[in-house]
Amino acid sequence: MEVELTSNTSKALALANMLVNGVESLIFDCNCSDAYIDVGFSSLEDLLGSDINVNLSGCEYRPDKYFELDDLIDYGLVSSVNVSLGSSGINYRVLYDEAIKTVLKWAIPYMRLESLKTKELGVEYMLIVLRDGRAEVLEGEVDRVVIPEVDAVVTVHTHSTLCIPSTTDMKSLTNLLINGGLGFGVVSPICYLLIFRVGPFTEEDLITLKNLDIPEELTVSSRKYLSNDLVVITGY
Repeated sequence: MEVELTSNTSKALALANMLVNGVESLIFDCNCSDAYIDVGFSSLEDLLGSDINVNLSGCEYRPDKYFELDDLIDYGLVSSVNVSLGSSGINYRVLYDEAIKTVLKWAIPYMRLESLKTKELGVEYMLIVLRDGRAEVLEGEVDRVVIPEVDAVVTVHTHSTLCIPSTTDMKSLTNLLINGGLGFGVVSPICYLLIFRVGPFTEEDLITLKNLDIPEELTVSSRKYLSNDLVVITGY
């Protein structure tokens, strides 16, 4: 069973994902020191349909292609994208924090209600946000739900009680991050856990995930950095 859940919120998460990926591709390709988003917004949804201005600072080369930023226009998420050299605007990494806030405000409450069914029947459910902004809730099996072979931005799935990810969950998270996604969550009627990247996914991050001691290192209060660009967030 699939339930369509596409909204401006899911589209905004896809926008944030493409924007940070495109900016980080430019930083790497042009050997820049940092990047900034020169457009005002109070939430990710404010960026939908807007004109996005990206300023790159400390670059050795001028950009001659926009990488994932072109997808923002192709998917109809923004009106235009302009890339310049400069340092005005807010640091692009703010988009990671905004994405986490959006998941906490939208996805976690919705999937907490779904987790009540998991507690009663044992069947797990997964919310998946795709690269084009579409969102669906998938019904899995008893004690199991698997991310399909798609490019996902974010996934959040249910457990019946504890919010400790399984070994299979961690493998799915690793694949999602390798493919450019932002992160994933686990939610139950009594808790939630998120693991998100807040920068480009590196070899250090990959090693960190492979060597993670579960559940000891994931038993944290509120927020903890697993590496420079990987954060785990928990709550009740």
